[in-house]
Parts: sequence; structure tokens; C-alpha cells
Amino acid sequence: MQKYPDITDIDFYKFINKKFSEFKISNKKKTLKQICFPNKYEFQIPQKFLAEFINPKTPYKGILIYHRIGAGKTCTAINIAEKFKKQKNIMIVLPASLKGNIRSELRSLCAGENYLTNVERERLKKLHPSDVEYKEIIKHSDIRIDKYYNIYSYNKFVNLIKTNSLNLKNTLLIIDEIHNMISETGIYYETLNELMDISPIDMRLVIMSATPIFDKPTEIALMLNLLLRKNKKIPTGQDFINTFIDTIYTPKGIEYRAKNINLFKNYIRGYISYYRGAPPHVFPKIEINFVKCKMSDTQYKLYTKISRVESKNDINDYVNIDISNSFFIGTRMISNFMFPNKKIGQEGFDSLEDDDLSISQVKEYSPKFLKILRKIKKCDGTVFVYSNFKEFGGIRTFVRLLEHHHFKNYELHGNGLKRFAIWSGDQDSFIKEEIKAVFNNKNNIDGSKIKIILGSPSIKEGVSLLRIQEVHLMEPYWNWSRMDQIIGRAVRFCSHKDVVEEKRLVKVYIYLSVHPKLKMSIDQRIMRIAIKKKEISLVFENAMKEAAIDCDLFKNANEKDLICEQ
Repeated sequence: MQKYPDITDIDFYKFINKKFSEFKISNKKKTLKQICFPNKYEFQIPQKFLAEFINPKTPYKGILIYHRIGAGKTCTAINIAEKFKKQKNIMIVLPASLKGNIRSELRSLCAGENYLTNVERERLKKLHPSDVEYKEIIKHSDIRIDKYYNIYSYNKFVNLIKTNSLNLKNTLLIIDEIHNMISETGIYYETLNELMDISPIDMRLVIMSATPIFDKPTEIALMLNLLLRKNKKIPTGQDFINTFIDTIYTPKGIEYRAKNINLFKNYIRGYISYYRGAPPHVFPKIEINFVKCKMSDTQYKLYTKISRVESKNDINDYVNIDISNSFFIGTRMISNFMFPNKKIGQEGFDSLEDDDLSISQVKEYSPKFLKILRKIKKCDGTVFVYSNFKEFGGIRTFVRLLEHHHFKNYELHGNGLKRFAIWSGDQDSFIKEEIKAVFNNKNNIDGSKIKIILGSPSIKEGVSLLRIQEVHLMEPYWNWSRMDQIIGRAVRFCSHKDVVEEKRLVKVYIYLSVHPKLKMSIDQRIMRIAIKKKEISLVFENAMKEAAIDCDLFKNANEKDLICEQ
């Protein structure tokens, strides 16, 4: 076996660049047609490289795959796993909502004919998912997959750990969307971290995320400590802030500035692969618009009343605290919609009558919803509407408004003009697939089958919407990554490849309720916090990109201002 240097070796990066020089991405640019309409299936260079870096022949025990949209992270993981499957147990852990995605990828050309033959693949194209033959083909494919792959949801995986039912000896463990498990106080992370500390020496770990710093910089320490040896752990929590962030008090509030970035890079060297993903020209352009919606005076009065109760939960140290979706929930929901009886939740929703949904009344209850409705009516294509609130003050209330204005639910009325479809976590998977197939079909480019997809947090991962013209975020969120995730449902790799060039644009509207008497509304404050957190996180994200094992190999495809570690 060839001798491979330790990641702490002074010549580690030189070795990688020389040993794997065949995987250096050239600066020759491919056209949209070459990328989105290839003549044959080919692995991307980063997919091939990582299958050689984390490989039975190499000593490297783990990696964070920090690859952005269009990089094919799932196929990268499969490419790695296929090298190990005859020598190690393969275990894949991911959100429950993505279990179908990994099986679909294993049935794709990524795994060749290992789990689905080309004959079966062609047959599936001619069948409907509800057909008996279709289900039989999938059943036999799953049997082949299950011979080599153990696929678990986060919840199932953690429960197996707790009951000592998990044996990681001689295992390749792959965890997708790892940022979902990262929280200093979360039971998922605590359980996983304890397991990693006692994991067998022959276990290998691959963790994946397009957004490794999802909310605040301290998360990356927790994440990478899953890969690091006990004596090399990165400081976490307040110790991370003391080591890597200066807190500056100004008349406008607290500001943060990164420090000791070279020390941070020393901690993480050898543990990160970074790839920006497909080039920008294969994605639609994005136009982001912040839409201020002046609250009605009645809405403002109720807002201030609820605000007085919630103001005791003030937010100052936003770089170190966890902020949940329930924080300031009263003022946030009232900022979206005020119910006639001035209550929130079910009690408020029950007071809503059809007469309350006329244009004149909606002006009083929700100038924000009225603006969204008017923009949807003007749009000549398809639309994605998102809210952090699935029920009251969010999607369910907006559905009532749509129905009053003659839009109909696709599930109840089938396709046609002025149709909307609701994407929900508790829906049957066949319904979701049907909605997606109808919505994403090229003949729906004008929204003549389904015009609107309505989604709440369950849609934030694993869903690709094609040819979308507009995205409406009813309200901002506490971090930019969540909003980026939502926008990313509509701004996909080659999602607008068959749309005329001048229409390869997604207009994004983020709605902020405001009032002249408010110095800063809760919507504005949340937006400000999200931007501030993004600014400090960007420093650490850039450090990760520059310390990546493949920074030099992939620099022609990544951001131009990166200075790779040597």
C-alpha cells in the first residue's frame, strides 16, 4: 500500500495536489447545453476524486463534504460507498423525508445497473407509480439495495444508539444534511457525539452539508468535532467565541469580528472537501426584493399589545443563542394576519368568515397577504409561496384567502387554471410525487395545470421545483441559510434549462410588515439579525473553503478570491 501522509504533515496539501492531479478541474468552461443536456452520463470530477480519497486503499478516516447545489452530493456519497460495500457495512443516516431520495439515486445511473437494470429503468418511464408492475420493479430494486445499504432516519438511528443496538465495527457511516443534527443542547447531537468518541478505529465517517454553518459559527466546531480525535477538539460554545470572535459594543448594538482564523484553519485541515457546484450560468438568475407592507392601524394596535408581553424575551447575543421558530411567535403571526376576533391560533382562525376575505377586509387584516395575492394574479408563470407557519397566520390561512378568490385545491379538483397544491410533511409520498410530476411538467410552464405550490418547513430539503418564476417568503427567518434553502427549492441545477434565456429569472419577494410608529418591526429585526449572522459566518465559511483538501484541485470551478492553503 502506498504511504499516505498524515493530515498534519507539512506537505499534506502538496501530496494531495500531486497524487490526485488527474482530478484538477480545468478552466475550460462548458456551455449550459453541454451540462444540462449531456450526451451520456458522466461522474463529476469531485465525485470521482472523493471516491479515491476516502477509499479502502487510503488511511483517511473521515470528511465533511461541503458541496453546494448542483454538485451531486448524494451521488458522491454513493460513489464512495460502492468502493467499500464488499468490505464494510454501509450505513446512511438522513432526514426521514429524504429516504426516498437516496433510494432514487441508487436506482439512477450514478450506481449504474447495480440496483436497477437499464431495461427496468426504461420500463419504469412507461409506467405510473400506482401500477402493479411499477411497484414490483421498485420492490426488487429495494431488495438489492438492502443487501448492502442500511438506511436510517435520524430518529431511528439515535434510537438504535440509545438501545445499544448499533454496531459500528467495520462500518462506513454516511450522514446527510448533518447540519440538522447540530445543536449544543440537542439530544441528536449529544447522542451522536458520544457515539463518535467511542467509535471503533476501523469506522469511517462521511458527513455532508451544503450549509455547514446554518445558523451561527459555533456550529462548525460541533460538526467537525465529530471527525476530530479527542485530543484535537475545536473549542465549542462560549470557548469558541472567546477564541475566534471579538465582541464589540457599539451605540447601534453588538457587532462581531472574527479573529485567529489561521488557528481555526489548523484545526480543520484535512477534514473538508469544498466544491461550489455547477457554474452559475446553469442556474436561473435571482432577483431578491424586500417588500415592506404597512400594517393597518388596527393590526398595529394588536401588534403592540402582544409585543409588550413578548419583549421580555429580548435578543442580544444572537451569535451564541439558539432561536426557535416559536420565539416572538405572537408578533410574527400578527405581522402576517390579524384574525377578526384579535386572537391567534385556532381560536382566531375559527373566527374567520368568508366576508372577512374580501379585498376591503384583507386590507385591514393583512396588507401582506393582499400584496402576495395581487402579485400571484399578475404572474404569468408558476409560483412558490412559503411560510414558517403551516397553520394559523401562515399557509392554512392563505389557502382560505386563495379559495375565496376562486383558486382551487389540486388534490380536490385535479389540474386546471387557478390551481394550488399544498406540500405537507404528513402527505402520502405518492401524492407528493404526483404533485411534483404535474407541477414540473413542461406543459405547466404557464401554470395552467398547477399555478401555486404552497410549502412550510417540510419542503425545505430534497424538493426540486422547475421553471418557477416567483418565490414569495411570507416572512423572514432568523438565519439566512433557511431562506436560502427555501429559495433553493426554485433555483435548482438546470431547473430552467428549457426556458427561453430572457425568462431564466426567479423573482424572490421577502415580505416585511412595518409601521411608521415602529422604529423596527419584528420582521425587520429578524431580517437584520439574519444578515448580521451571515456576515460573521461568511468569514468562517471562506476559511473552510481555503483549508479544503481539494481547494487547489477545484479552484477553477470555485470562487476566484480563495487563497488555498499550501
